[in-house]
Amino acid sequence: MRTATALFAASALTLGAAAVTHADHPRTATTGAGVPSVDPPDPAVTAFRPLDAPRRVLDTRADASTADGEFVGIGRPGVDTTTELPVAGRVGVPADADAVALNVTAVEAEQEGFVTVFPCGEDRPNASNLNVGDGATIAVGTFVRIGDDGEVCVHTSADTDLVVDVTGYFPAGAVDALDAPQRLLDTREASATIDGQFERIGIRDAGSTLELDVADRGDVPTAGVDDPLVVALTVTVDGSDEPGFVTVHPCDGDRPTASQLNHAAGQTVANTVVSRVDDDGRICVFMSAETHVIVDVAASLPATTYAPLDQPRRLLDTRATDSTFDGEFAGTGLRPQRSTLQLDVAGRAGIPDDAGAVLLNVTAVGARNDGFVTVHPAGVERPTASNLNVAEGDTVANAVTTRLGTDGAVCLHADAAAHYVVDVVGWFPGTPTATTADECPDPPLFPTYRMVALYGTDADDRLGALGEQTPEAAAERLAEVVEPYEAGDRPVLGVFELIATIALASPGEDGLYRSVGSSDRVQRYLDVARDHGYHLVLDIQPGRSDFPTEVARYEEFLREPDVHVALDPEWRMGPDEVPGELVGQVSAAEVNDVARYLADIVEEEGLSQKLLIVHQFQDRMITERDELIAPPELAVNIHMDGFGTREQKLDTYSVTQVDPPLWNGFKLFYDEDVDIFSPSDVLELDPVPDFVSYQ
Repeated sequence: MRTATALFAASALTLGAAAVTHADHPRTATTGAGVPSVDPPDPAVTAFRPLDAPRRVLDTRADASTADGEFVGIGRPGVDTTTELPVAGRVGVPADADAVALNVTAVEAEQEGFVTVFPCGEDRPNASNLNVGDGATIAVGTFVRIGDDGEVCVHTSADTDLVVDVTGYFPAGAVDALDAPQRLLDTREASATIDGQFERIGIRDAGSTLELDVADRGDVPTAGVDDPLVVALTVTVDGSDEPGFVTVHPCDGDRPTASQLNHAAGQTVANTVVSRVDDDGRICVFMSAETHVIVDVAASLPATTYAPLDQPRRLLDTRATDSTFDGEFAGTGLRPQRSTLQLDVAGRAGIPDDAGAVLLNVTAVGARNDGFVTVHPAGVERPTASNLNVAEGDTVANAVTTRLGTDGAVCLHADAAAHYVVDVVGWFPGTPTATTADECPDPPLFPTYRMVALYGTDADDRLGALGEQTPEAAAERLAEVVEPYEAGDRPVLGVFELIATIALASPGEDGLYRSVGSSDRVQRYLDVARDHGYHLVLDIQPGRSDFPTEVARYEEFLREPDVHVALDPEWRMGPDEVPGELVGQVSAAEVNDVARYLADIVEEEGLSQKLLIVHQFQDRMITERDELIAPPELAVNIHMDGFGTREQKLDTYSVTQVDPPLWNGFKLFYDEDVDIFSPSDVLELDPVPDFVSYQ
């Protein structure tokens, strides 16, 4: 579990929260649309102060950690428990801060319930920030005024672990944080609002717009032409029988093409909206589907603190081309598991070059695996916190506030393979993060991860476990193979190792004793791998051809971030040699040519580190092996490829073993190995292999 970091959110429902869907999510304006001018806040006046990275201030779990070692491992809060959490004077929040932006996560709740965050010293409000279901791990952002003794109180109605991260703070005068969220709209029966207005008005029709009075209600101030009013809201839908979306905007302007909240049929979903209020003190709430709607206000933001755009503008959409505001960062393709993207923000879509921080809406669409997403300033190390948590199959959105980093960019680290959409909502004045690095940190494949693969091809089911079933069935099988390796010392990446070019015993039409795989077959395996959050390795058996020539045939795939290469020297033949009649060999110089070629691709495409495997089970298979290079763009792995008894395999592994900057691999053969090593046995090898495959 990783926690999420968002700016503002508060849901007063005590129903189980549900993931948003993306089916009916409209897109923002595309290239060519004008960007209206925005009067900038005065940076000399009080403003939101984002931390350089989220800082953990509470983690009740055992063996956890916080930024300062305080309030960690204190035990799971029980039912109806309130934790008094010091915030002021910790992790970069000054002692005189007025309010803080937090991310609050309930971890594996034992029953349905809710979590409420409020200033200590005040009565607990009849509202909640977070709703949990039995067994669920759910995170939400909120911001709250700091109470007595610099503390905020976290109340949970359910038995659950709690994690709290601080993302920033407001000095005195920078925000009018209410003592508790105040309800402005609740269309349901048996509901109530802060002043009795806009309550019990009934389910809203599909395609309808509700004009909601906001200013001068509860503790919300008056709106004015010379002093625009911006409010932080939580908008919740409930009781809809069909999928749809909700869009909130000032009533004096056209409805934007982006939505702030998406829902599936039957879902109860909440999200944060920061919106300008029109001169008449209203916001408009558009519902695409019939649904109940609840709106709570958490705070108002003065113009000296925050500059909202007239409508959200899309900065990233990996799904389709020409879908972002300026055509940049569009249609870049599904992000692979545990990859990092550097996203330009400042100077785009109305965000000035000198903006200090931005408010984003970040959506993971159709996650292929459980995981998390972390957004942070470019040029600084990735924090241990994250912005949203996803489960396999989820589409999840969250509001994120982040300081800008190198060249006004942010880093989006995707632990979950998914498509990603990022909209910018507004910006904060201030100074971008001081950084020492030019780019987003991108951890190397090894020793950060362990990779576990099925090897083979469906071109011939005799050529390995991968081809013994359909690609979809192979993905399900791989999930079972990967699971026991999760007990090791690193996260595990699942891999299809597909024999793309297959060595032949006959010369073929060109006399090269190999068959080049079709693009259709590679694409089919890549599509299924991505559907499950796996990587794809293209295994090359070149026959009488050579590795550089055969690898280059697959360049269109190798320019993808989740496609890698394996070289199999056993099948690298000389001019008069025939595959299967002897074991082939390759020179280090030829392997190095492939390494340089792949490294250039990584550099040109701005990719994360790419894997280059070289199979070996005899010393002679790689001549002059000590001359192998390991460019920083690659993780070069020498993969022990021999079968036999345990003793024989250990002897072979001792021959193939390497030290960093090269990495070790180990293959297991279902049929040929005698007393095959179990995953726990493999994890006890010395050294423990970085790449494990099954044939």
